[in-house]
Formats: sequence, C-alpha cells, structure tokens
Amino acid sequence: MIRNLVFDLDGTLFDSLPSIEQTARVAVSRALPEMPPPDLRSLVGPPIAKMFAKLWPDLPPEKMAVLLAEFRAEYDTAGCLGATPYDDVLAVMERLHERGLRLFVLTNKPEKPTRAILNCHGLLPLLSAVSSPDSNPPFSAKPLGAQALAAEFKLRPEETGLVGDGADDAESARVCGFRFFYAAYGYGRLEWSESFTALEKFATLEQLLLS
Repeated sequence: MIRNLVFDLDGTLFDSLPSIEQTARVAVSRALPEMPPPDLRSLVGPPIAKMFAKLWPDLPPEKMAVLLAEFRAEYDTAGCLGATPYDDVLAVMERLHERGLRLFVLTNKPEKPTRAILNCHGLLPLLSAVSSPDSNPPFSAKPLGAQALAAEFKLRPEETGLVGDGADDAESARVCGFRFFYAAYGYGRLEWSESFTALEKFATLEQLLLS
C-alpha cells in the first residue's frame, strides 16, 4: 500500500512553462537584447542555468551570469506565481492528505520560488517536506535528493510512490526502489516501460491508489 508520495513540481503538479518562458523573455530582453525570444518547451525540467546553457552553449560566462541574475530577479519574486496547477491537483492533494498519506515535493527549482508557488495555491501546509537543490541538505542531482528524503523520513520503498514527468524522476524512483507514476500529461517524453505507471491526467493517480 502506498503511504508516501513524492511529487515533482514543473510538469507534474504545475504547468509552469508559460511563466518560465515569459520570465526568460524579460531576462533576455534585458541581458541579451540581440537574441530572439527563447523556446523552452523541449528543455523544461533541469535548472534554468542548464536550460540556458543548452540554448546558448557559446555564450561567454560573464553574459550568462548577467542573464541568470536577470531571470532570478524576475522569477523568484513575481514571475513564478504565474504557474498554474493542472486540473484536479488541488482537490486530489487535499484528499490524499486527509487520508493520511505523507506528501513531499522534490524539484530542480530553487527553494524560494518553489515555496512561493506552493504557498500561493495552498499546498504548502499539506506537505511533509519540500526538497530543492538549495535546500538543507542540498543536492546536486534529483536522485540524490530522493535518497536524502528517503533516509530522513524513513520512506520504505514498498510504501512510497514518486510522481514525475522527467527522466530524472524515473531515475530517482529507480535508485530508491519507489513505484514510479509517470505524468504523461507533463513536459517529459519518456518511452513506455513496464517499470512505471502512466498517468494521462493527475486525477488518475487517486483512482489508482484507491483501486
């Protein structure tokens, strides 16, 4: 029986792409006005620095630093609040919490905007913990963050599920022995595997847990 659920944020609980792209356009217009507006859909998932590095691999470090500073200044204050929850996320999370499941968020997004988004939509009080790369303890890769959560909260593999849309989410579940629920409605494009359960919409998660 699943008693613990670990959720990715972007592409799983929230559609954050429009707000990320809007903030990126603002940052680029300020730091790199000669560059065209970026298309980030195929890149969403890793930290923004890695996304920008894939877009502009030859950008000098000093310009990249300015671009990232402009993005963080905009996104961490107001831009992040443009993220919208997927259908049924708020209601399902409330019901899972009421049934006594322990809920966690594990994301590549920094802690400040992550908590702002979750608090804005009333999800923060439902969570046992929020883990970001700059949390305490920090992590350099999501599987390491998953292992730290498992150790701190004694998450037994047979009682824990991880819900996410990316390859790093699948890997996090694998290294911890968690059941992986693939958010197929999100940004990731994972090939089907017998090792995970695909969700075409978020509400399917609750139906599976009750069946």
